[in-house]
Amino acid sequence: MREWSMRMRAEGRAVYGLVLMTTAASMAFGAAPALAQDVDSETELDAGEEPDTTMPDASGPTTERGIVVTGSRIARPDYTATSPIVTVDADLIEQSSAVSLEANLNKLPQFSPALTQFDTADIQPNANSTPGASTISLRQLGSNRNLVLLDGRRATPINGTGVIDINSIPSAAIQRVEIITGGASSTYGADAVGGVVNFILKEDFTGVDFDGQVSFSPQGGGEEYRLSAIVGSSLDGGQGSVLLGMEYYKREELLRSDRKSYREARADPFVRGEEFFLSENYLSTAGSNPFDRALLNSYFPSRPAGVNIPNSTPIYFNPDGSLWVNTSTTANGTYHPLLLNYKGVLDDGVTRKIIDTGLLEQNNPDRILSSPQDRYSFFAKGDYEVAPWATFVGQAYFARTETRSLSFNTVLLGSTGTDIPYNDQVYTGSPYAPETASFRVSSVLPDGTPNDLSDNPTNPDFMAGGRYGLNCGPTGGCTNKQVFPVPANIAALLDSRPNPNAPWTANYSLDAFGRRGVNTFNNTFQMQLGFEGEIPGTDFTWDVIASHGETVAKTNLVGLVSIERFRTILTSPNFGRNFFALGNNGARYGATASCETGLSPFIVNSAFSADCDPATSADLQFENRIVQDLVEANLQGGLFELPAGQLRFAVGGQYRKNSIEFTSDSSAFEGSSFYETTTTFPQASTEGSTAVRELYGELLVPVLEGLPLVEELNLELGYRMSDYDSVGTIGTYKINGEWAPTSWLRFRGGYQKASRAPNLGELFTARTNQLVLASDGDPCAPENGTSPLQYGNYSANPDLNPDSAAQVRSLCEQLMGADGAAAYYSDSRTTELIGSQFFTSLLAGADELQEETAKTYTIGAVISDLSSNPWLDRLRLSVDYYNIHLTDGISQQGIDSVFRQCFTREFNPNFELNNACRRIERDSANGTQQVVEVNYDNQGAVKTSGVDVQLDWALRFADAELPLPGAISLNVNFTYLDEFATTPDQIAIPLTDYAGTLGPSAANAVGTQSGSYRWKLFTRLNYSVGPASVGLQWQHKPSIDSVEAATNETTNVAGAPAYDLFNLTARYELMDSIALRAGIDNLFDADPPYVGYFTDDVIGDGTPRFGRAANPYNPSQYDVLGRRFYVGATVSF
Repeated sequence: MREWSMRMRAEGRAVYGLVLMTTAASMAFGAAPALAQDVDSETELDAGEEPDTTMPDASGPTTERGIVVTGSRIARPDYTATSPIVTVDADLIEQSSAVSLEANLNKLPQFSPALTQFDTADIQPNANSTPGASTISLRQLGSNRNLVLLDGRRATPINGTGVIDINSIPSAAIQRVEIITGGASSTYGADAVGGVVNFILKEDFTGVDFDGQVSFSPQGGGEEYRLSAIVGSSLDGGQGSVLLGMEYYKREELLRSDRKSYREARADPFVRGEEFFLSENYLSTAGSNPFDRALLNSYFPSRPAGVNIPNSTPIYFNPDGSLWVNTSTTANGTYHPLLLNYKGVLDDGVTRKIIDTGLLEQNNPDRILSSPQDRYSFFAKGDYEVAPWATFVGQAYFARTETRSLSFNTVLLGSTGTDIPYNDQVYTGSPYAPETASFRVSSVLPDGTPNDLSDNPTNPDFMAGGRYGLNCGPTGGCTNKQVFPVPANIAALLDSRPNPNAPWTANYSLDAFGRRGVNTFNNTFQMQLGFEGEIPGTDFTWDVIASHGETVAKTNLVGLVSIERFRTILTSPNFGRNFFALGNNGARYGATASCETGLSPFIVNSAFSADCDPATSADLQFENRIVQDLVEANLQGGLFELPAGQLRFAVGGQYRKNSIEFTSDSSAFEGSSFYETTTTFPQASTEGSTAVRELYGELLVPVLEGLPLVEELNLELGYRMSDYDSVGTIGTYKINGEWAPTSWLRFRGGYQKASRAPNLGELFTARTNQLVLASDGDPCAPENGTSPLQYGNYSANPDLNPDSAAQVRSLCEQLMGADGAAAYYSDSRTTELIGSQFFTSLLAGADELQEETAKTYTIGAVISDLSSNPWLDRLRLSVDYYNIHLTDGISQQGIDSVFRQCFTREFNPNFELNNACRRIERDSANGTQQVVEVNYDNQGAVKTSGVDVQLDWALRFADAELPLPGAISLNVNFTYLDEFATTPDQIAIPLTDYAGTLGPSAANAVGTQSGSYRWKLFTRLNYSVGPASVGLQWQHKPSIDSVEAATNETTNVAGAPAYDLFNLTARYELMDSIALRAGIDNLFDADPPYVGYFTDDVIGDGTPRFGRAANPYNPSQYDVLGRRFYVGATVSF
């Protein structure tokens, strides 16, 4: 690990030196205009043609006086811009086996993968999460901090976070994509903190285009298909135009088992199993009421000498009735795995395997690697000149996306397990069945002495030969022990407990009823109508546009189980054997349920009868409706002439309203008196709206022109005032400038203040339960072994926290109550150290949030048209330094933050029950952690800086008098990351720099993305001759440390080695109307690297390191699909 770290730092220093030299060279030789895309990054040359040295059409309207460039609303006489802009055309999307937009944009080093096709286990929809959505993120700052535009106007969000599902963008209609990296709130309003991604759609298209593509892998699975058609025509001799388009896209499902790398990982003993829990039923007892240690030890004579079985460990059952355990213990400082007496399947890692800790774990053969998707999209765009000074414009699109996710088995264990009575009291019916229900069956029949059941006749169904397979006597009914019979070896264990009459818990991991899954159907549409035109006698242009957009995300959750019904059946006679329920005792409309075999934990659940599935299933439906309405007006033009040129301006205003209506399934509603479904988290329905009124102004001020060393000197100023109904009035601004000392050298830079107002989710999310990781563990646990940075251990562990363990325990006892504290701190409690743990948090929106603010400055230089020499006249180079500081970042408060503000001396010097402590709920019966209340706050921060370099070069060999046909072009995009420091809570969690690591982790992020590579490179080389062209793409990521290295330089957790990916592309113009394309992605079939393993882990060394993560690869950063081929064709008429 240390060797990798040193090598990475050496690479970083070398690259940083290269960047500094490049910057110095650009300052010495000069730099060219900052073009709308800082050099056409997709230029391809045809033999015999002069390479195109002009830029493609700009994002906005082109007038006689200028062009509107993304980043400003002022039309200029050229394509220069004061902010760094990258432009990619449709070729980048077409020349790929992946049709999805985010997969291709993520090749660029300015992007960091957010939600992608590899997020396949998300099955928890809520107001802020939509399974199957795909999003993009600039500078790792988060998908909700960059603004996605369609033709310079806002697209329709997918959920309460305000992010855009990139699947909804009509990709067949895209002409190019323009990307600004850095704040742009003064131009476009809130959310443009990390930058702007502007999808420019085709216009002025005449004719018909049909396009089709298929991509596939020799290994099978994950095939992609796309069919599209675009029809365009002019109207009334050019007075108007119309464009219609449609597209169908399909991506087949790809399983992990379809790829060799994952099959190898499943068999690797150093890689954990993919399932959290074994698909086994097991029995457990309360930690305060453990089994007799000597008796438990006697069941496992093969245990190591002198080693005891933990006396509250889960007890599993073999088919032959014997017992087995899968646990561990530490005796005399030595770790001992205790996988004892297991007689089940071991199939070399396909399903189950023994990992390096010596314990049994399980894989998920149905785990999806790449999610399937079906998408239909339609697009229309038109304009018509109604007067010489006014044109009617309209645009609309609709997209429907269907995706599927698959997760783990449904589990009912621990708090969702079922307590089975074990005593000699008379059984009078399931405690979960209403007393009036026909299926609440008592073991005794009523007689004349209702308060004395001993002489009551026994219900015949409970006697020998009866319905339930029991053998109770003729009078007095059945005891609970008789109604829920257990094998003799289990009975002996239960009887050995300090309280032998206490219930025991039946726990299940169900594989018989199918895995939990999600089917998501997202429908998005947007319609824009308005007018644009010119003011006669001036060069002023104007537009007035109204837009309405909606997204409706419907999600069906399948494979879930109703806890109430499962418990009702399980606590019916003989664990529900021959259970039958009639929901309505009337003559008609009765709902029925049955479970012939019952749900006994002592039989494998694959033997449960088929009718038990519908009797217990509880599939759910959720709907999230997002509506966005806006009206905007803009005016721009030239005011008057100054000595150095024309003073130009832009002014405008916008009204925007966003609303959310998230409807939770009634069975999953937070606050319900019944806990209906397991392995989903209760949540309430969410509703709310926000509105903002904005005014803005921009000025382009020519300062100097035509002087020695001052070809041009311009200022670009902008200010926007935004009046939100949530946070009030805020202002954003920009001060940008450009200086061209020569015709081929241009310096540029600027300072911008950007903001992001709280979104719908952050303001209005109703009470939503979540399962989150607390890195600090449970502070109340005396065996807590964590040591958080800058805090150390602050738990009730007197060995690791001698200064305040007693005070922490006192606080915990107050939270638990007397009975809960007595049970929790009983003498039978385990003494093994424990680390990070999962807890349930209860999240709610916060209506007192303020806006977050980002201050960005950039400085750079661009070289262009350096010489008439054919080797240099098409050379363009840009170098830009950026620095972004985000303060008051809005993020979910972490559980660790609440714990620290309650249990540490820094925040609670007198160890009183402060506000933070009151948000922690412990169980009053056993003292265990129940829930921690959290919300959104303004405590996050991010500081990031780096350098972007872009190089474009093209050469036609004939111009250089070389005896070669055709032409060659090169495009290089390079980003160096100097710093990426972040914290979700400036008060309780220190700011940590993750540059050069795979961090930040989700627990230490402000909605940011992981993968802080020191530098990233994307290069495209193209050779064209006549109607043919061939290209090579090269994507490089350097070696990188693990996220742990950010806070521990000596960590033994590995990061990842350097990684290279090559793609081969080809195109051939068969004739004027037919173009063919083909290519190979991952040309050399590079395997993804193992990530996050322990560098000193050795099989059998006895150290409980728990191996690599269950997913040892990082599919969002490294290619896990393998070599893929694609072929496509475009036919034009």
